[in-house]
Order: sequence, then C-alpha cells, then structure tokens
Amino acid sequence: MLNMKYTGLKPVYEVEFSRISQHVVQLIGEIPAKDKGFTLSRDGLEEDEWDYKNFKTVYRQLDNGVQFSDDGSVYVAPPEPEPVPEPEPPTEEELAAIFEQNKKNKIYMSKAMLESFLEENPIISTAHNNYAGVYAVTNEKQTMMVSQYMTYQIEKATNPESKLRWNESGKSCEDWTEQEFLQLVLEIKAYVYPLVSYQQTLEEQIRACTTQEELDAIEIDFESVHREEE
Repeated sequence: MLNMKYTGLKPVYEVEFSRISQHVVQLIGEIPAKDKGFTLSRDGLEEDEWDYKNFKTVYRQLDNGVQFSDDGSVYVAPPEPEPVPEPEPPTEEELAAIFEQNKKNKIYMSKAMLESFLEENPIISTAHNNYAGVYAVTNEKQTMMVSQYMTYQIEKATNPESKLRWNESGKSCEDWTEQEFLQLVLEIKAYVYPLVSYQQTLEEQIRACTTQEELDAIEIDFESVHREEE
C-alpha cells in the first residue's frame, strides 16, 4: 500500500496505485474524487513524494477507487449495443418452400446413397471361364458395358474375328465370349434392379409426404433390399 495526499490538502489515504495508460493512472482505496493532483509516498517515508500533481482530471470514478488523467481526458462509456430484433417467423410460403427443398434434398441423398452402395458392393460372378471373379456394378460400369457390347456388335458386322473384351475389378481386360458377357450383364441386372426399384419407391414416398414429420420418418436402407431376398 502507498500513502496518497491531494495537493494542498492534509488528509492521507492508503491506496493501491497502477498506471492504466500513458495519461491515465488508477488509485484503489477509500478516497474522495478531487481535481487537485496528488503525491504518493511509502509508509513512514513522506520525503518520497512521488509527483502526480498533473493528474488533476477525474477520468473515471470506480466503486472502490478513482482514475485520473493528466491531459484532461475523461472516460466515455461505449454506446449500448442496439437491441437485436427477434427474427420474423417464416411465412407459410417460406415454410412450404423449405419443405419442398427438404424433399428434394432427401431424394438426392437416396440417389447418392444408392450409387455409394453399388460402388461398395460389387458382385461375384462365375460368368467368365467359370471362375469366381469380382465385378463392379456402378452406373458408370453398366453404361460402359452397354457401350462395349454395342461397339462389339458393330465391329462384328464388318469383322467376324473381332473380340469382346471385359475385365474383373482391378485386373486387365480379357477376351470374353458373347455368352459370358451377356450372362454377366443379366446377373448385374438381377442384382441392381431391386436396388433401383427400392430407390424409386423411396422417391415416390418422399414426394407424397405432406409434413416434415412424415419426411423424417422415411428411412433409407439399401442393405435391407438384399436381406429381404435372402
């Protein structure tokens, strides 16, 4: 603690001192706020008289002390923040638009989940050389198979020696007989069709929903399709 005296006055006050900034100091203690300037000294050492006589302006009064400035500045409280108005509740039209978008999003999600399921769940077929191989069944692969077969048919019309080629997942293309290739096509169709049909049924159910609760209640589970067939 330090002893504080206002310039020209006799009372001595015990205070804690700190500097807030270049032009503002703070005294904590039971002291009156006066525009006199002051000195500080250690207890029993009045000859210290550290000079703060230029800090005459009451910068800010605190609950337990006073701040003073030496440049005439005073504390200005920051403005009260503008009250944030409560958001307007959405209109019926806006709610309807949000609901329609939610249905579109769920339909898109069902299609994305179908493609992901096909990518992660290839089939095992013995169509080629009676050997059990793993074959991709994604939409991209199905499209490629159709294109490959159509190209083969065109080439065969002009070149009976043309070859039909396909590959197991992760392996190079090999020569296939037309019968082998068509067997794989039909196996993939039998595997994929129930999944596509399930997604289409989901889409119909989603479009028929009239409330968000109904929409949320629709589960998308492609794993269940083949479990039901087993």
